[in-house]
Amino acid sequence: MRLRFALAAALPALVSLAAMALLADRLARRALEDELSARLTAAAQAAASALPAERVARLEPGEERTRTYGHVRARLDVLARSTGTRLYVIRPDRTALADSDGRTRIGEPVAALERDRLEIAQAAAGRPVASQVMFEGSDGLLYKSGYAPLRDASDKVVAVVGADGTAASFATFRRFRRLLATLAVAGAVLGALVAAGASLSVTRPLTRLADGARRIGRGDLDTPLWPRRRRDELGMLRDTLEEMRKALRARDEERETLLAGIAHEVRNPLGALDLFAGILSEELEGRPEAAHVARIRSELAALSKVVEEFLDYARTRPPVREAVELGALLAEVAEIAAPLAAARQVSLGVKGSGEARADREQLRRALVNLVRNAVEASPAATEVELSVRAVGGEAVFEVRDRGAGLGPQARASLFRPFFTTKEKGTGLGLALAKKVADAHGGALALADREGGGTVARLAVPLAPPEPPEPR
Repeated sequence: MRLRFALAAALPALVSLAAMALLADRLARRALEDELSARLTAAAQAAASALPAERVARLEPGEERTRTYGHVRARLDVLARSTGTRLYVIRPDRTALADSDGRTRIGEPVAALERDRLEIAQAAAGRPVASQVMFEGSDGLLYKSGYAPLRDASDKVVAVVGADGTAASFATFRRFRRLLATLAVAGAVLGALVAAGASLSVTRPLTRLADGARRIGRGDLDTPLWPRRRRDELGMLRDTLEEMRKALRARDEERETLLAGIAHEVRNPLGALDLFAGILSEELEGRPEAAHVARIRSELAALSKVVEEFLDYARTRPPVREAVELGALLAEVAEIAAPLAAARQVSLGVKGSGEARADREQLRRALVNLVRNAVEASPAATEVELSVRAVGGEAVFEVRDRGAGLGPQARASLFRPFFTTKEKGTGLGLALAKKVADAHGGALALADREGGGTVARLAVPLAPPEPPEPR
């Protein structure tokens, strides 16, 4: 996103800069060409007005040593030095008559002038004109030509005078072009830096907002967002997200207080009921009615378990970290779940070891919930596998069963409090386990197991995560 934003911010400026540079280049080149064309055309016209048209027109091949030719050559040479050009006279058919440096013989076709045949034809028709195409001379410089008609006393065009001039000013133009290119590159770099800075000023707060939203989504409602330093829309968005976090935290606290209050109110009478049921069981020992009392005590135990789950979920204390031997913790969890597993004819397998700094009691409760779910989902004569291993700085607990796997409805609502597919479940077991994982800075995930069943994977850091650096 940062790259896209930077491009979106910089691209219009860079395109505008490139367009301006190109336009300036073309305008400067055209101005230089127009100035050179005017200068060469004026030089050709000045030479045409100074030459004896009738004598020039009568020159024939082989007369290069005559006085007339020498006079014309001398006149062209003086004019050429004064105008800084090379001057020459040709017939309309582009054959030579005379030139200032004696390069051609009278009547010799000048092949190089083929490029300007249209301009020469226009000059022969009586119109001064400059060539459209620049050409490179033997010295490597660029040249341009101007043409003017040479008229006799009757105003008849008898020849064409040409003036070749070097585009010396184009050396300055090339320096100007290099300067323009340097400025364009510098502008592009500056624009990219400004765009990157602008992008960073927007994407960094957005990244913080995304991190905060993810924390809230994971259930971490205790960590506030960074202090507000902006008064723009992003600052307003930060305030809105912070208000939402506080509102969710207040709602959760209210709900947890309500749950804890209800659980406490119910637990005390349950304790009394269990006490009286125990006394009644002793009095009815050996009589048929004792079975009914045993059933009552069983239901009271189940109800007490529900109350304990409510209390566990309602408690919101941060983890108290200590060194935990993970293999011993798994063995303890298996021992707690053993009676339920035996009743359902399910075996428990435990493997793995290691050590992490974590809240042992919270992890134990979370793992007991996961193992109980796995045992209750498993058919008889199958095994629930418990394992732990260190992976990339995390302790990864896995609980594998051979049950029916995850259904579509369960997959969408796995960690939602009070969601359950069991007849007597509270729907708080997985929610509690996820709460423990989030509190440790870890994660809880459930997936279908290859070959049938479910894998519950609880990952927590081996050591407490470092606090985020202020940005």
